[in-house]
Amino acid sequence: MDKMKKYVRELTELQGNSGYEDEVIKYLYEKLKNKADHIKADSIGNLTVKFDSSRENSKKVMLFGHMDEVGLVVRKIENSGFLRVEKLGSVNLNTLPGSVVEIAGSKGTVTGVVGVKSHHYLKPDEKGIIGSYEKLYVDIGAVSKENVYKLGIEPGNPVTVKSNFNELANNLVSNKAMDDRAPLAALLCLAEEIQKEKLDYELYIVFSVQEEFNIRGIMPAVKEINPDIAIGVDVTPSCDTPDLAGYSDVVIGKGPGITYMNHHGRGTLAGYLPNRKFSAYLEKICRENNIPFQREVALGVLTETAYILFENAKTVTGSISIPTRYTHAPVEVISMEDLENMYKFLYTFLKNYSPEMEFGKDQLCK
Repeated sequence: MDKMKKYVRELTELQGNSGYEDEVIKYLYEKLKNKADHIKADSIGNLTVKFDSSRENSKKVMLFGHMDEVGLVVRKIENSGFLRVEKLGSVNLNTLPGSVVEIAGSKGTVTGVVGVKSHHYLKPDEKGIIGSYEKLYVDIGAVSKENVYKLGIEPGNPVTVKSNFNELANNLVSNKAMDDRAPLAALLCLAEEIQKEKLDYELYIVFSVQEEFNIRGIMPAVKEINPDIAIGVDVTPSCDTPDLAGYSDVVIGKGPGITYMNHHGRGTLAGYLPNRKFSAYLEKICRENNIPFQREVALGVLTETAYILFENAKTVTGSISIPTRYTHAPVEVISMEDLENMYKFLYTFLKNYSPEMEFGKDQLCK
């Protein structure tokens, strides 16, 4: 548990907006380069870690989670030296004014703050009103556009909320980017442990990119691997806070969620329905090994698993999630016990999975 918490802290402290996952790629590569049989990144940054099978022509199992986080990008530099920014992923606008941010420039990281109109000069009709992304600006202390350029900042540079890792009561932890770095900590621990095992299938662990931006960054890796089984790890909203209480049964502290449906629900017909036979098998593993789990059905949530099952008709997919409070805010909260149980589940699955198992609906016609 202590090692996993250390990994959660280190991973969430990294800068890694969509398309700018370099720090995370380098971190994971250094941790795993001597632990796997093969490790490589593709041209857009998907990092694939492979463990060979003890059998020839064996099936392929893929576990995956995304490295990127929601954030901002510099859109324009004002003559006054303030930065105009645009969202990069669905960052929560309500949480940004007054935040401390870091801009990755050509001369290093520059600290700034997201500006907010001084309270003393707010008009009555402005109080309690959240602005728009178009009105957001960042103050880095610069006095002119030329000053900004000399600091190595220009349009296109990523802007990340500054890390602020905290340990809360009851083994809860908080920081930005728990989505999806916390599940990546479980995958990292799993990769370190599974190297000791002899597998009768090929195991691929993919740390993917650009999920928060277009949800499809993993697709080049999926095409190359062509997996038989694919399990995604991500987060899902925890419905135990005063503003979400009762919406769903998924809450912090009762184990990871096994996804039975998620759907974007905001102007797009994009969603995910798992292989129910496979999901039932995942539940069976949890029950037989006393691993707590929850059934997840979520509207407003979408992960890259939704697109993988259409890439190859043979791929059977599943999705496991960590209940998370305040998703896409700088203070996402998770339970380390839930994360530990996610790890236990994944490890137990890998130990029990047999290539002879069949889950596809093609079996209905045999």
